[in-house]
Amino acid sequence: MAKTTTKLHLFLDNNVPDSIGRFLQRRGHSVQRQRFHIPADSPDPVVAMTAMKAYRILVTQDKDFNSQRFQQDRFASLSRISLSGASTTLLPAIKEHIHLIEFQWAHCQQINAARMVAFVKLGNVRFKS
Repeated sequence: MAKTTTKLHLFLDNNVPDSIGRFLQRRGHSVQRQRFHIPADSPDPVVAMTAMKAYRILVTQDKDFNSQRFQQDRFASLSRISLSGASTTLLPAIKEHIHLIEFQWAHCQQINAARMVAFVKLGNVRFKS
């Protein structure tokens, strides 16, 4: 698989299948999995802070990260890729949209955006800065 020129530094939440991590690594991205850095049952704010302190994009299927508490100032720089859909559709969704995610991340870096949030599901991706 061809490597991308835009390298993403990702932090995968425990609910993200390993197949997604392997796919992203084969594309040339740096992937850290939560289970190797903090306990599996860590609260969402700890997961978010761990990703932020490591300057990584959080990849999660946890809808709790869309809640109000993650709109607070202390999470203003939390970049994330929020996956949704049936578990069998997550990898196909990432494969379908990864080029757009890479492009958007490169654009956010160019304009010094505080963060990027991508909402990804099969057949649909949308972004929020």
